[in-house]
Amino acid sequence: MPNPVKEIGPVARKVNKLKRDPRQFVLDSKAYIKAQKTADFAWAKFGSFVFVLAASLLVIFYYSVIASPRYVSETQFMVKQANSAESPFSGLAAIGSISGGMRDALVLKKYIESREIAVALNEAVSLKAHFEREDFDVISRLSKNSTIEEYVDFYQSQIRVLHDELSDVLYVEIQTFDANYSLQVAKALLNLSEAFINELGAKMAQEQVDYAQKEVTRSYNELKKIQNELVDFQDKFKLYNPEQQGGALVGAINELESEIIRQQTELKSLLAFMRDDAPEVKAKKIRINSLERQLEEEKNRLTNQDQQSLNKINVDFQEIKLNAELASDLYKTSLVGLETVRAEAYRKLKHLLVIEHPALAEEDRYPRRIYNVITWFVCLVLVYLVGRLVLAIIKEHKD
Repeated sequence: MPNPVKEIGPVARKVNKLKRDPRQFVLDSKAYIKAQKTADFAWAKFGSFVFVLAASLLVIFYYSVIASPRYVSETQFMVKQANSAESPFSGLAAIGSISGGMRDALVLKKYIESREIAVALNEAVSLKAHFEREDFDVISRLSKNSTIEEYVDFYQSQIRVLHDELSDVLYVEIQTFDANYSLQVAKALLNLSEAFINELGAKMAQEQVDYAQKEVTRSYNELKKIQNELVDFQDKFKLYNPEQQGGALVGAINELESEIIRQQTELKSLLAFMRDDAPEVKAKKIRINSLERQLEEEKNRLTNQDQQSLNKINVDFQEIKLNAELASDLYKTSLVGLETVRAEAYRKLKHLLVIEHPALAEEDRYPRRIYNVITWFVCLVLVYLVGRLVLAIIKEHKD
C-alpha cells in the first residue's frame, strides 16, 4: 500500500521556495510587488523628479530619526584695562583707527579659534573623547582615533565667535552633544580666555618693568664705579677738594706778591737815607729774597709741568666730579622712570569683563531640522533642474 503524501503548509512552502530561488522569492513577494507598483506609479506621475523626492525622504529620515541633538552654551565678554578710554579721533580720522579694546578683542577671538585652546580644552575636559563617542550619529560625530588636525577642524566647526565692532563684545557659542557638558566646556573656555588675557597684559607690563629695572641697575653700577674712582683720586693725591685748595693757593700767592711789593717799597724808603751795606737795608733785602723764593715755590706748585701740578689735578678732579654728577642725575632719572613705568604698567593690566555667564541649555538648538530639510530640498531641486537643462541642451545638439 503506497505511503500517503504528506501535505506541506504555506509557511513551509515559502521556506522551501526561499531556499531554492531567493531572487524569485523576493520578486514574487507581495511587498516587492506593492513597492514596484508604487515606484511605477511615482515614475509615471513624477518622472525623474522621483529621485529628488527619494533623496528628500532620506534627508527627512536622517534629521528626524538619526541626527543627534547638539546643545549650546553661550557666553559674552569683553576685554577691559584700567586706563581704557575712547579714541581721541572722530569723524573721518576715526575710520582707519583701531582702538586698544578692539585689538585685544580680535586677538582673543583668534586665540579662542586656535589650535592651542582646542588642545587646552581637551586636556581640561577631554573634549576630543566627547566628540568621538560612538553613541552619537556617525555623520555628526568626530571619527574614532582622529588626528589632532582633524580634532582642531571639528572643534572649529562646533564653536562660533562673533565680534561686535561697536561695543567690542565677543559672543562665543559652543556646541556639544550634552547640555551639561556644553556648560562645562563653556566655563573652561571662559577660564582659559581670562587666563590668556591676564597673562598677556601681565607679560607686557612685566617686560616694561624689567627693562626699567635693568636701566636702574646699570645706572647705579655706573654711579658706584665713578664714585669709587673719585675716592681713589682723592686718596692718591691726599686732597679732598683740589678746587678749594687751588683757590687757597692762589690767595696765598696774591698775599705774597702784596707783601713783596710792600717790602720793596719799604726798601726804597730806606735806601733814600741809608747806604746799601746798612744792617736795616740788608735785612730788608733778605726778607724780600725769602718772599720771592716762597712766591716761586707756590707758583710752581700751582702751574708746574709735572703730574703733581695742582691745576692738572684740579682739571682731572673736575672731570671725575662731573662724571659723578651726570651718573647721579642718570640714576635719579632711571628711578623716576621705573616708578613711572610701574604705574603705567598697572594701568595697562587687562582683565575680562563677563557680560553673560554660561548657562545650562534646556533644549537642543542644532541641528535645525526644518531649516536643513528645506535647504536640502531646494538644493536638490536646483540640481535636478540644472541637470534637466543640461540634458535638454545635449539632446537638442544631437538632434
